[in-house]
Amino acid sequence: MKTVELHLPVGDLPPPGEDDSQLVAAAAFACGVAVTAVAGVRVRRRSLDARRRNHRPASWVVRCDVYLDDEFPPGVDLPTLLRPRRLARPAGDLRPIIVGMGPAGLFAALAFADVGVACTLLERGPEVERRNLDVRDLRVHGALQPESNLCYGEGGAGTYSDGKLYTRSKDPLVREVYERLVALGIDRSVLVEAHPHVGTNRLIPMMPRLRLALREAGHDLCFDARVDDLVVDDASGGPRVVGVRLADGRELIGGPVLLATGHSARDTYAVLARHGVAMAAKDFAVGTRVEHPQALIDRAQLGDLAGHPHVGAAEYFVAQQVASADGVRGVYSFCMCPGGFVLPSPTRLDHLNVNGMSNAGRGGRFGNAALVTQVPCDEMYLHEPGDLDDDPEFGVHVAGGALLGLALQGQLERAAFAAGGGGYRAPAQPLVAFVEGLGAAPLATRTSYRPGVEAFDISALLPARVVAALRQGARQIDRRQLRGYLSGEAVVIGVETTTSSPVRILRGADRQSVSHAGLFPCAEGAGYAGGIVSSAVDGLRTARTLLAAGGWLAAGETIAAAPNGKPQ
Repeated sequence: MKTVELHLPVGDLPPPGEDDSQLVAAAAFACGVAVTAVAGVRVRRRSLDARRRNHRPASWVVRCDVYLDDEFPPGVDLPTLLRPRRLARPAGDLRPIIVGMGPAGLFAALAFADVGVACTLLERGPEVERRNLDVRDLRVHGALQPESNLCYGEGGAGTYSDGKLYTRSKDPLVREVYERLVALGIDRSVLVEAHPHVGTNRLIPMMPRLRLALREAGHDLCFDARVDDLVVDDASGGPRVVGVRLADGRELIGGPVLLATGHSARDTYAVLARHGVAMAAKDFAVGTRVEHPQALIDRAQLGDLAGHPHVGAAEYFVAQQVASADGVRGVYSFCMCPGGFVLPSPTRLDHLNVNGMSNAGRGGRFGNAALVTQVPCDEMYLHEPGDLDDDPEFGVHVAGGALLGLALQGQLERAAFAAGGGGYRAPAQPLVAFVEGLGAAPLATRTSYRPGVEAFDISALLPARVVAALRQGARQIDRRQLRGYLSGEAVVIGVETTTSSPVRILRGADRQSVSHAGLFPCAEGAGYAGGIVSSAVDGLRTARTLLAAGGWLAAGETIAAAPNGKPQ
């Protein structure tokens, strides 16, 4: 077997598959053998190279294993969802409680199912079928359900996104996450695409299949079950979390408790602060959504390939370092959604923040991405130190100032809601007017945002240092990276506040809270992940680390904890 990298012209053909005659012929040539000597080809990775360098045509870049006539290529086996392991010993009284049914919580539950350990999963929102109706009502009628929306409910916030599965993490569990998604019915192309994505319209029907599998594995899935408090035992030499208390007054005693709530469950952080759980403020980013006609992005990124039926909608990632009076600051795009929609993603009444999503085909008229800038911990005050201390939702004096970023998010979101005029209409402004400081101006184009937009000066909603960085960053992006970014057809829609959690729940190498035994914070809401796959990996690894430490995995199957700290 030989591994080769091939560059195949795009032409009029779809992306080359393993049975493609052009791919087989190119593989044979690369190996210096006749086509008849190739027994089979297995694609490892596939991507499009549309860069116009040295007049080279665009090409499909395919890394593949080539099996010759004296070898036998492995069969194509469908990945399995559950991967049972031989138990080292019975689980006994172990009954994990998982708070949150986003990627981290669901994949942690799969890890427990692998070893026959039943657990209880709690989700403050509903099943995805009812959640989908509530999301529709928000977009069509401007009616927010605080416990059923684009952030709360089965599948977590990632269910309504572009479904990006690309991650820079090199963790070997990334491949396992992809394979389990394929077992749930996601297209096998995610195993080979360099930048795989699923799309909201594929994630929504996947969720009931996963729900059924978890219940068949013995798990108890509880929806509309918001956790309002921890049950803490202080009588054993230090605080130990032994259960949770639900909004309806019920107490669930067991454990350990895996906290996988996502970054929007701000009331949960307040509960943790009340119990003295160790937390710290962390850097995050704020800004706006920028929407362009997708055709403009396609022309800028693909050139002559724009509109090619097999290439699809182009995406972009841009990043610039801009100079400011406070030093160099990063400005970058986040969560680019080709052919997608801008969505209202608040969880609290009279708050508004926005996000983006795409369906699998990415066939919408517009493309959008956040344009955000870094907000370091020491710059989270809006104007002067102390101006957020009396925030009505989060007084930042608690938890040693760990909730300062939450207070900033709330201030910005309340201002955005008021600027939109209510009903979850969003403030919007032409991008050029925002960058040039021209104030509110009528929009020259429609937008994908529903329930609708109101012309407003977005710069009035954000801290001055954030506005200055975004303006300079947009100019540099247009000049250096994406010509046409400052198009008269581009619109900014505000505000984008939830790129990541502004709080880190401190944990040790055993992935347990450093202050409260029995509490295992994980993934995006705990400050240790940043997307669907990285959150799923963190959930898997947290569950398996816990199982390995307790002896529930068989010899040779323990999984060492990944280095603790910021996600890659």
